Amino acid sequence: MDLTEALKLENSMWNAARNRDSEEFLKIVSPTAVMVCGGFRCSGKEYADIIRSFDCKSYTIDNFETVHEDERSFQVHYVLKMEVENEQNKDLEGTFHITTTWHFSDGAWRVVFNMDQRIA
Repeated sequence: MDLTEALKLENSMWNAARNRDSEEFLKIVSPTAVMVCGGFRCSGKEYADIIRSFDCKSYTIDNFETVHEDERSFQVHYVLKMEVENEQNKDLEGTFHITTTWHFSDGAWRVVFNMDQRIA
């Protein structure tokens, strides 16, 4: 997987979340994906429900790298900086290590695992 293409896929997931578009999110993220965010574990389907009220004013991705790759899957790691719009959601704002595993199935790349860890 070309690093530029991998970054485009990752941005598509974040843009769907930022836009609170759960339908688009589930085109990118498998409903059975394991999502571990803020110490909470849920499925891709459950996370798609959560993003309907997601507060993300902006985000940036830095230090993007591929940590594993084969014909049908790849895993990336990067640092995400996220800002929120609403003051009451400031606890969601910050800098995080993110890792995502993508799998190619039925002609499309889909997220099967995503996890974050707060840095600051």
